[in-house]
Amino acid sequence: MNRPQTLVEILTSDLPSVIADFQGIIVDVNEHFEVLTGWQKQEIIGQLISVILPSYFRESHHMGFSRFTASGVSTILNHPLELKVITKDEREILSEHYILAEEIDGKWSFGATLRPLES
Repeated sequence: MNRPQTLVEILTSDLPSVIADFQGIIVDVNEHFEVLTGWQKQEIIGQLISVILPSYFRESHHMGFSRFTASGVSTILNHPLELKVITKDEREILSEHYILAEEIDGKWSFGATLRPLES
């Protein structure tokens, strides 16, 4: 399976995709994300990425996000991870997340594809 290498490739993927800025604010999603999660683009843009994370995962995500933005070092980027995504109606969907970071104008942005593992 070819993995995306840039944020543009993530966003144009055939998989549900989300892009967040260096503050963890969602700045873009694709139509596949809308179908999977029930969130419309105009509703989710501007919200913290934690809105799509299970409550029990938010603290560790915040710590890892902060650590990466401070150090540029991560153990979760550029390889598949099985995680859950929370839909607008608060369902949890197990999915394979592929996350990458890209530095743009001296600030990090993050993108992820979310391949559902449940039907």
